[in-house]
Amino acid sequence: MTLYLTRSTLILLASASLTACATYEPFGETTPEATRPVYATRMPDTPVATPPPGARADAPIAVPQASPTVESQVLPPPGPRPLLVTPSTPPYPGPTPPSAETVAPPPPRYDPPPPPPPRIVMQTITKTTITGKVVDADGPPKVYTVKSGDNLSAIARKLDTTADQLAKDNKLKEPFLVKPGQDLKGPQSKAKAYVVGQGDTLYGIARRFSVTAAQIAEANDMELNAPLKSGKKLILPEGFKDKGPNKSTVTIPVEAPPSTRPTPGPAPTPVVTPPPVVRPPVVVPPPVLPPVQPQPQPVKPPPVVPKPVPVVPPKPQPTPVRPPVIPAPSPGPVVPTTGPLTESQISALGRGRFNWPLRGDIISDFGPKGTGQRNDGLNIRARAGEPVRSAADGDVVYAGDQVPGFGNLVLVKHADGWVTAYGHLARVDVKMQQKVTQGQQLGQAGASGGVSEPQLHFEVRFAPSPADRARPIDPRLVLGK
Repeated sequence: MTLYLTRSTLILLASASLTACATYEPFGETTPEATRPVYATRMPDTPVATPPPGARADAPIAVPQASPTVESQVLPPPGPRPLLVTPSTPPYPGPTPPSAETVAPPPPRYDPPPPPPPRIVMQTITKTTITGKVVDADGPPKVYTVKSGDNLSAIARKLDTTADQLAKDNKLKEPFLVKPGQDLKGPQSKAKAYVVGQGDTLYGIARRFSVTAAQIAEANDMELNAPLKSGKKLILPEGFKDKGPNKSTVTIPVEAPPSTRPTPGPAPTPVVTPPPVVRPPVVVPPPVLPPVQPQPQPVKPPPVVPKPVPVVPPKPQPTPVRPPVIPAPSPGPVVPTTGPLTESQISALGRGRFNWPLRGDIISDFGPKGTGQRNDGLNIRARAGEPVRSAADGDVVYAGDQVPGFGNLVLVKHADGWVTAYGHLARVDVKMQQKVTQGQQLGQAGASGGVSEPQLHFEVRFAPSPADRARPIDPRLVLGK
């Protein structure tokens, strides 16, 4: 038997199938979201076709048409399905990502501005150089050109020296003849000298004294590019003018001191905080303070000013005049004796060392005198103004007239513990601490110190060792014949 299903029967079967699908539940517990279909089964407002009551089963069913004013609902495009995460199954290996509610936004990046370049300020500096002193010194010897009719004695008077000294300085031999046009060198002249300081140059010194560097080099018998040592005395040429130390102004760039404006530091990290709760301000009335009573200030007595005490300056005391002390001689040869030296030993030690300071008759010999006095040297008769010469090379340790009874006196210290003395001079031509050579003029013979006629008091003293005191000896033991 063949069954013929009508249209109404098919519709009823389809509705029953759809209802069964909608009420199906799988085994186990499910969530409402899992049973809910993710797609629409029918239009919401579409009416279901059902046969009217009393109608035939095979009668056609009229399906009402949708109202033209109702539009079909368009489903949204399918999106990504939600990921179901359970506590026991993490979605990916590794730590659980933090919640969005607890993660703070990253701080904004802050790059500090570059420091400003240093400010350059020009500074003017004044430098002072060539600040040494100008002192007195022995200048170059005087030079005299012989003219027609001149003789040695007349030239010596013009150069303020003696004929013998002039002949010795120029190495003239008897009968001391001179020729016109010949240049004779006289005694040293007095000049001014500059004491070289640290860092001084010859050209800088020349600029200070308004001369040329070549003139200074020529006056000091030195090369133009020779190095200068600190403390050296440079003879200044004639016609110099001292303008004072050289001053030069130099402008140099210097870095300005840093600004006191604080340097901006890194920006603070912003902190996300909830907005503050705005509350109405509470108005507090200001407290009422009692009026302040002024306190009386204590009256201070005026300060007591002490009366000035007059200061009486002390009276100047006269400086006592002390005779010169002959310095300890330098170390000399060791004399292998235990007692005082004999005359033969002294003569052997001083043989060939000394020359006569001048030639003349002996007024008073060495040794004791009948009146209880003693002569520690020789008194030699001389002409007034006759030159007195050094008996040997040495250093002048005293030159003056402060020793009573000796007048103008010169003491010369020689090597190996020897000292010579020259008294009753009319004039002294050397200074203390000046080096002299054998035969150099120390002064002129005279009658200073209370003697009755021009003469020279000459002594020779000797100390065998530096610990001994120089004692007078007979000058005849060491002087040549």
